[in-house]
Amino acid sequence: MSGENYRSATKSHDPGWNDPPPIPTSHKPRAGGAKADKKQEEHAAPAAEDSLPEREEMIGQIRTVFDGYVQQLEESRRANVQKRIDLLYDQWAKGTLPEQLEALIYRLSAALLDEDDVRANVLHRTIVCDHGGKCAQWAPMLRQLIFVLQLRNEQTKPVVADQIVQPL
Repeated sequence: MSGENYRSATKSHDPGWNDPPPIPTSHKPRAGGAKADKKQEEHAAPAAEDSLPEREEMIGQIRTVFDGYVQQLEESRRANVQKRIDLLYDQWAKGTLPEQLEALIYRLSAALLDEDDVRANVLHRTIVCDHGGKCAQWAPMLRQLIFVLQLRNEQTKPVVADQIVQPL
């Protein structure tokens, strides 16, 4: 075989129809990337200016909100959910949770307190995806609390009589 059929990537040549495009050397943000990143940051974690209360105040609100939602669950689910939520409280008391995870849990409790199921879902997803190893035992039970809120919000939505549009 001759070497003339094989060209090195370092040699300059006219690109063929199937050659990959050249890699740009400048680091420009992708179109729409900054907007998408900013939007995701707004939903996942509020701006850094939002000061969090002290740890004891945070766990106080978390306990109040979570325990209130546990009481709204079906009787058959309460014991299991409370047992898992108690695991969260134990990890909090021992100080084994990262500060970022504690802040997310606090913000989740605030979303439940504000009855904002969309924000609660986003925060729950962030907790599970970013801290799955630390919260694998109790994070699925937080989802049960969000289900209670979603059910309550669906029941309190006003029903519009003319939801079906007449065809032309």
